[in-house]
Amino acid sequence: MNLNLTEKFGVNIGEAWKAEYKRIGSIYARWGAILVIFLFPLSIIPELSIEKPNLQVWYFFRLGPSVLVGIVFLLHQKYKFSHELLFEIIAFCLFTSAAYMVECGDWLNYVISMITVFITSAVLVILRPFYFIINFILIFIIQIAVNMVFCGMTVGDYFLLKGVNILLVVGVACFSIAAFRYYIMKNNFMHRLALQEAHFELQERNQSLLKVQKDLRFKSDQIKEQNEELTVQKEEILTQRDAMQTQKEFIEKQNRDIIGSIRYAKQIQRAMLPSQDSFKSYLPQSFIFFVPRDIVSGDFYWLTQKNGKTIVAAVDCTGHGVPGAFMSLVGENNLNQIVKQKGITDPAEILNDLHIGINETLKQTENDNQDGMDAGIVVIDKKSGIIEFAGAKSPLLVVDSSGMATEIKGDKFSIGGKNRNFKKLEFKKHTLPIEVDSSYYLFSDGFADQFGGARDKKYMTKRFRELLTEISGETLTDQKFLLQRKFEEWKNGYAQTDDVLVLGFRLD
Repeated sequence: MNLNLTEKFGVNIGEAWKAEYKRIGSIYARWGAILVIFLFPLSIIPELSIEKPNLQVWYFFRLGPSVLVGIVFLLHQKYKFSHELLFEIIAFCLFTSAAYMVECGDWLNYVISMITVFITSAVLVILRPFYFIINFILIFIIQIAVNMVFCGMTVGDYFLLKGVNILLVVGVACFSIAAFRYYIMKNNFMHRLALQEAHFELQERNQSLLKVQKDLRFKSDQIKEQNEELTVQKEEILTQRDAMQTQKEFIEKQNRDIIGSIRYAKQIQRAMLPSQDSFKSYLPQSFIFFVPRDIVSGDFYWLTQKNGKTIVAAVDCTGHGVPGAFMSLVGENNLNQIVKQKGITDPAEILNDLHIGINETLKQTENDNQDGMDAGIVVIDKKSGIIEFAGAKSPLLVVDSSGMATEIKGDKFSIGGKNRNFKKLEFKKHTLPIEVDSSYYLFSDGFADQFGGARDKKYMTKRFRELLTEISGETLTDQKFLLQRKFEEWKNGYAQTDDVLVLGFRLD
């Protein structure tokens, strides 16, 4: 996503990322140097009992890198040169030491040590992908050179050795992960900065609007007093009228600017939601009926695949508009950490961890914050032929091919909010077999809570579920159209009450 905040907010996001990259890169590089200085000499312990043909060379390859890194680390602390250069020197020392074998035939220890270096290099540093490519090439150049000198091998002999193919695969995987980690960190920083700047801009605009409104009320009171002396003060009243017109135009401009900022925030929120194409790639037979009450929404949907399973979530955050959108950002970020990073795919455990994450993010044990969210999570395991569901005040509605509807209710407590005093909530997991041609629905309460109709009443949950059951036999595309038409008919010109979200899908 291309974010240009220089013109809108006076922030150069590229320069901001360079500064952040330099800051976090220096921290990782310094700690990497410290670990090499103090921990890498410990690698000599498992080799003490092995007879060595050249003890001095062994000591040089095992202790020399720590000494060299220590010197470079002190120079870096004094002269503050690039953290990328610091890490390249560290990497060279690590790769060189790990490439030297005590016994040329001891390939098991060699492969283990090299894999350890690969994984450590990918985890301990934050570098641009270019450097990982250079390091990957450098590793094998150093290995070949050391083996040619100390083991009498040729380049061809080295690549025919058992285990080299494993090193190549592990190396590519580790450095690919490191590059992916760099881009994820960069994108998260940019999105966070964009939302922060939008928030600050909204606060400034709101303060300005409040001041103008206060001035307008004061002027209105003056006009009322002057009307009592209309004949004498006619010219002054006309002047005041012109001033009011100017202020009215200023307020209208302020409103346009505020709405423009919120629309920009909408683009950011939309970019973080799964696209229609992405949703269809995981669930070809599906639809998303998503109608925010305001420009941005407190409802959001989320979908990913992990460990061969498809995880779908429909979440209804406290509030709507800008506050709800910020809560949706908190929820989406926690879901990414729980599923994508921690690898948790049990829906009940996802909700438990989400509850803890919301409490910690909003520090609800330390303040009076009551914000939270209702959520329904479905985990589809086609290999095992089952669907798992857990809900926080949100149900799963299943309608089979004969039109029989089954509602699987979620637990009666929400995530975060009033439950903040509980460290961990125990959500219940429901397991059911995948039924071909059955329709599955996750939804927020926005549709059911909408006022309208002839008597300006709520649509109600029972009527909404009957509507889903009635249209379940139609194609997914037609179902979305029918929901949209019914929603507009029921509103009948009334204002929308809440954000609306309905997810529907079938499984092959």
